[in-house]
Amino acid sequence: MDKNTTSIKSSLIAWLTFPLFIFTMILFVYIYFVLEKKVTDFFDNRLKASAKSIEYSIGIKNSKLYVDIPSFSIELLSSNDKGLIYYSVVDEDNRLLVGYESLLNKKRLVDEEIIFYNTEYNNSNLRIVSYKMSLYSAGKAYNAYITLGETIEERDENINYVLSLLLIIMVIVIVSTVLITLVAVSEGLKPLNRLKKIIKKRDERDLEPLVFNAPKEVEDIVKSINILLERSRDTIDYIEQFNSDVSHQLRTPLAEMKVKLEFLYDKDDKDYIALNSLLNNMSHITEQLLLYAKTNPNTINLKRFKKQSLNAICKEYSLKTAPRVYEKGFEFAFENIEEEIFINCDQILLESMLDNIINNALHYAVDENGNPMGTITLSLERHNNTIWLNVKDEGNGVDKKFLKTIFERYYRVDSKKSGSGLGLSIVKQIATLHKAKVQAINENGLKISLIFDLPKA
Repeated sequence: MDKNTTSIKSSLIAWLTFPLFIFTMILFVYIYFVLEKKVTDFFDNRLKASAKSIEYSIGIKNSKLYVDIPSFSIELLSSNDKGLIYYSVVDEDNRLLVGYESLLNKKRLVDEEIIFYNTEYNNSNLRIVSYKMSLYSAGKAYNAYITLGETIEERDENINYVLSLLLIIMVIVIVSTVLITLVAVSEGLKPLNRLKKIIKKRDERDLEPLVFNAPKEVEDIVKSINILLERSRDTIDYIEQFNSDVSHQLRTPLAEMKVKLEFLYDKDDKDYIALNSLLNNMSHITEQLLLYAKTNPNTINLKRFKKQSLNAICKEYSLKTAPRVYEKGFEFAFENIEEEIFINCDQILLESMLDNIINNALHYAVDENGNPMGTITLSLERHNNTIWLNVKDEGNGVDKKFLKTIFERYYRVDSKKSGSGLGLSIVKQIATLHKAKVQAINENGLKISLIFDLPKA
């Protein structure tokens, strides 16, 4: 699997939270501008109303405008005692009637009846309203320019307060939404996670159908997996049957050839001995090749594996194999342990594995003249949480550098001797099927051990 592949959970969370974040940012910016507009309009209308109240203090006397407004009245125009107020009333001749110098900017009023603008005055940032008003006396118009400005602290404070509340609300909404999204995605993916755990817990060779109460979205996946498993089981059954048929078809002509050989030649005849040896070698290689194919981990049927007593299997095997070991001139011993050990295994495969190890000992544990050397011992040992199934001979052993190589396919220690080179490779393959490790050491001969892990109590 590609390491850069993202999980469904990550993708869902990204697709749900990223658009939410973008939408929230856009909404926040939009609300900011709307809010600023609303607050500005509110304070501008209040500023305008305050400016209009100055009109009532303007009069005409001696054909001149005058303003009769106490200073403190202007200060009262400010709300909540926040910020500063600047004002001015100027006549047509630019004569300041009341208020602050240079506050009026006539150029801004050229084309507008009333204007609002921001400016800086007396080291303060102001929001200004300025407009022209007219009084009439004796048919003559007297124009006055009213300008009123206030510092913007209160405006900014209100905007910031509302924006802070809005920001807090949005953060709460985003965090809550993300948390809900995480929970929702986790809950939504639970069926897939359960399916993953079921598959991971299964033995890689277990081809039984998946039993899983799948939701509709996963149902087709489970069905497809079960169809694939069924086809794999059918393929394995076919391969097993094929191996069985091939084995039968190959044994028959070889057996017929042996019968004809015995009929045509005397057993002491050199041709008989040579041809019989060749036929035996062919039979052995055929059996080994079929057993090697049969024990391929990818073509094994786990239904054949059952919980059985390893002690009983070894004892039964010892009784069957001892006569042929004695026949070859070797001694045979079986060393059991008192504790009864149960493992999940296929007895036939275990016996085939032991056959290969003992055949290897019968073949190689001989001196230079081909005479058998000592005893072949089958034993069981307990080491902590492992059981060791050992087969030991008293031959010359194997060169240390070849101890790991002997389990490789087609490898033979002595190329001058006949053999398929598959025996110990099959041993390792059967050990792997039983989740056991295999090792070889020199211990006054060659000792091959199968190490089974026992379940912890």
